Amino acid sequence: MSRWIPIKKIVLIGASFLFLVSILDFIREAQSDQKPALAPGEYATFQPEGDIRRFAGEVLHFDISFLWFKNAATAKVGFYEKNGKYYSYLEAKTKGFVGFFTSYRQHIYQTDFDILDGGKRVRANKFLRKVVEGRNVETSEHYFDYYFREHRWHHFENEEKTETGNEKIPEGINFDDVLTAFYNFRNGVYGSVAKGNHYTIKTIPEKGNDKFLVHVREIEEENKVRKEQRRKIANELLVDLLVPKQIFKTKSGRIRFWSSQHFIPTEFTIKDYILLGDLHSVLRKREAQPLGVPVKPPSISFAPVNE
Repeated sequence: MSRWIPIKKIVLIGASFLFLVSILDFIREAQSDQKPALAPGEYATFQPEGDIRRFAGEVLHFDISFLWFKNAATAKVGFYEKNGKYYSYLEAKTKGFVGFFTSYRQHIYQTDFDILDGGKRVRANKFLRKVVEGRNVETSEHYFDYYFREHRWHHFENEEKTETGNEKIPEGINFDDVLTAFYNFRNGVYGSVAKGNHYTIKTIPEKGNDKFLVHVREIEEENKVRKEQRRKIANELLVDLLVPKQIFKTKSGRIRFWSSQHFIPTEFTIKDYILLGDLHSVLRKREAQPLGVPVKPPSISFAPVNE
């Protein structure tokens, strides 16, 4: 009987060894399945081009600082769908002491979209802009009819109409406002997004300005700025943007931002904001609702238009 004991021990040891090996293999496979952590502004479902309606449900949140005040304002921009219609909404507002100092200033923008080219791009059929400072409210409303190639607009001061007009939209031109341009740019409508590329985007003509100029900086300039800012090396883009000054109420219209490789701004600086100097903003979070899940759109009201 005793001669079977070593055999039993061998069998037991062998079984234990095989069990241990299987556990280690399971752990290694589990570790190999773990995806590396995403950097700020990156997300698992990213694709550089495609149906632009995939942005529906995405909301980006930013914290804004200026002068010596940190997190003195917040901003959010989202892409929404309601009853089969698509639009984007951006809101920025000051808070706390700076809010009191600036009469709790708000910038509100909304663009209603048409979907073109089988979902490749968006085009504005209505663009609304409101700036609220205490009791003073400035409102601009723009309407675009591409069948008749007509652009109509109205400006209000505290609901009193101060200006109205219309003009022809040139053939082959779209007036892409800042929100339309933001999503079209991210979807490669103006050309692939790559270092060293320049883009000229036609926008709503106002006070002699009718375009956005975008420059994704070359790696040499990016490295120079990175060193000046003591910014760690990362897979991202440095972008300079020049927009009409009246869009964000700045002296120069110059904006510089760092973008993730998934084309989401992670940090940006708006130069020469009137009375408050440079505004610096950092991406706080990206929210995204799965496709098919209804997203509650923000409420917004503008001065009535008497057509």
